[in-house]
Amino acid sequence: MEVVKNLVGHSGCAIQLCLRGDAYFVRKTSSSQQYNSRLKKQIEKQISLSCYIQTPDVYDVGKIDDLAYFDMEYIRGQGFVSYAPLQSVTTMCDLVERLCEAISTLSATRQRDLDPRLFLSKLDDLSRTVPLNPFYAAHSSFLRPLIDSLKRRPWTGVPKTLCHGDLTVENMLLTDDGAIVFIDMLDGELESIWLDIAKLLQDLRSGWSLRSLLWAGETAPSSRLLRTLTHYLADEIETQIARTLPQFSAVSQELRAVQALRVLPYVKDSAVYSHVVKGLKDLTKMREFV
Repeated sequence: MEVVKNLVGHSGCAIQLCLRGDAYFVRKTSSSQQYNSRLKKQIEKQISLSCYIQTPDVYDVGKIDDLAYFDMEYIRGQGFVSYAPLQSVTTMCDLVERLCEAISTLSATRQRDLDPRLFLSKLDDLSRTVPLNPFYAAHSSFLRPLIDSLKRRPWTGVPKTLCHGDLTVENMLLTDDGAIVFIDMLDGELESIWLDIAKLLQDLRSGWSLRSLLWAGETAPSSRLLRTLTHYLADEIETQIARTLPQFSAVSQELRAVQALRVLPYVKDSAVYSHVVKGLKDLTKMREFV
């Protein structure tokens, strides 16, 4: 096996493009022995989701030096940044349809509702971890009451379904025939397509996945085009979801707030932290939950 290239990931795991004979594949290796169990759950999720949406095929699972790894299909596709600006309006409409089809398919896997205590547990965890970030102090007068207000919400009626776990434009590959291949699934206790939708809308509205291009003050014309495209996608997805999942719309802003709060403990740049907080303030203006 030859390692062709180290790929960029955000989990801390090593992700490598590899070659065996004349066949390319991608290997993802756990960042530590402690992470092995999480990687195993992510492998299981990727295999389960492949029955419903398009994900890379899993070829092999094993351990090297006590670190878990798995080998998967190499997808010849493009990321959103290189793909979207070159597409026609019709193709972008098709992209919305395919995203909504995937959401609808996963929505149909509903088993029961999530236990509201899972949300309270997550919010209790955020109450502890968000203040540990050195940039928290400058925004504590807003963030503390926001988290407290979210704790007071009943959190009933959120369906438990199969879900991606980290549904952002970063975690999609777009092929020449317009297919969407979903990558980098994330494990967790809050398993619901509603949280996937909230994550995707928050990503599109805030530009989180594209922050290096969109949050740097003056932006190039190509970056302004990307911002326009992400807002268009968010508008169209919200319109379709309002028709097909009207119950989601009633808690959309609160779920988006939870998803935005979950990144704050890991932010290492004050400007990025402030930008996330600004987005949260915009959400609270849309709906008063403080």
